[in-house]
Amino acid sequence: MKAPLLDAGIANMFQVDENMISIAENLPTGFRLNNGNTVYGPLLIVNNEAFALKIPPPKPDANGKVVNPMFILDPKALEVFDVVTPKPELIIVGSGTRICPLSPVAMKYLTSIGIKVELSST
Repeated sequence: MKAPLLDAGIANMFQVDENMISIAENLPTGFRLNNGNTVYGPLLIVNNEAFALKIPPPKPDANGKVVNPMFILDPKALEVFDVVTPKPELIIVGSGTRICPLSPVAMKYLTSIGIKVELSST
């Protein structure tokens, strides 16, 4: 079932529609949704549908330093936003226990298609 489009105006964002998918709990390796399903790894919720994103886990670089995959994210991983309608105005990127910037090319891609980015620890 698709989420209904809202008419112009304001709505209470804390009034939850039980039929809308939302995150019920952050887990160490994913998310538990309000419908009882668990998604491991990165998650995208669009138009009341949940998708697991294929983003590689953190791994050490040549010097042994662990690199957060968000910093080296290939914009191709975000091309889903080319076909999503309506296109979100904002995406919130959770990067684990510490805020990690998106790769410069991924950030440039998102802003070029009109999407603002908020970085957050999860």
